[in-house]
Amino acid sequence: MEMLWAITPFFLAGFFATVYARFTGINISMCVLFSYLYMGATPVECIVGMLMFNVFTYFTTYTQIHRMNVKSMVFFPGIRMAIPVLLTIAIAALNAFLGIIFFIFCFLMEIFAKSYKEMTPKVRPEKQQLVKLAIIAGVVISVGVAIVQFVPENYYYILAGIAVLLYTALMWFAGDRHKWSDVWDRFLYGTIFAAGLTGIDGTDWLQSMQRSKSASVLSRCYPIVINGGMIIALVVSYLMYHYFSLGALFATIGSAVGVRLFGLTEYSTKGKFSYVTMGLAVLTALVFMILQPVPSGFPVIPMADESMGFFQF
Repeated sequence: MEMLWAITPFFLAGFFATVYARFTGINISMCVLFSYLYMGATPVECIVGMLMFNVFTYFTTYTQIHRMNVKSMVFFPGIRMAIPVLLTIAIAALNAFLGIIFFIFCFLMEIFAKSYKEMTPKVRPEKQQLVKLAIIAGVVISVGVAIVQFVPENYYYILAGIAVLLYTALMWFAGDRHKWSDVWDRFLYGTIFAAGLTGIDGTDWLQSMQRSKSASVLSRCYPIVINGGMIIALVVSYLMYHYFSLGALFATIGSAVGVRLFGLTEYSTKGKFSYVTMGLAVLTALVFMILQPVPSGFPVIPMADESMGFFQF
């Protein structure tokens, strides 16, 4: 019963944040960020939890749009699917974090491979180029993660609110798809850095506002690059803070339930970004900052005690 009470707030945070995002058009990670901070997350707890949430939720959102068949998988087709599952259980029995990271890595690699194969050969980048971009993204996000510890806990919520307002401003000024083509990658790297500071993954917003001229490799492969970078940053954050958010996994489950029940927001890839969505995002950010959440710390989950094995609870 103690475990149930501990994980329920995370499950509900992921579920209601996803439902709210679905019917307002606001980015899911923005809503979850506000939920985490309202739950009392400190800056370090928040950013680690957001990175964990984002990489797991990408798997959910991708499979909501693209059906994945076990037989059609690239690395572990058919019965081979048991290999990463069994290895995950074995590794998690020794170290929960490494088991979770291994699980994320295996299944995101399947998504990356599928996405790569579906690209038009004429514009498909070299694999080495994608790996290089993911490593750069990992470094950029890790820098943001390292800076978080120096942000005063009582004012971190202001940084989160400002980040959402800046994202909204970017969507507003990017309405003309014929401009900023030459500097769009700079904005994308800025959003990657923001992911390290706040955990916001604005992939859905950014992908809907691609420039009308030929897109760069970063722009075309942004989901692969930022998620690959967040996996790297997760490892760095664990080495840096010796902390991982098990609660984020239950928030992911809540989010997955919300996605399966209500679907995802479909953003237009033509014209300007939705004024209604931008208005609601600004309103939500302002109300959130007025509430001034207190960083009292995440609810404790007994299972997350590092002195215990992952299955000893």
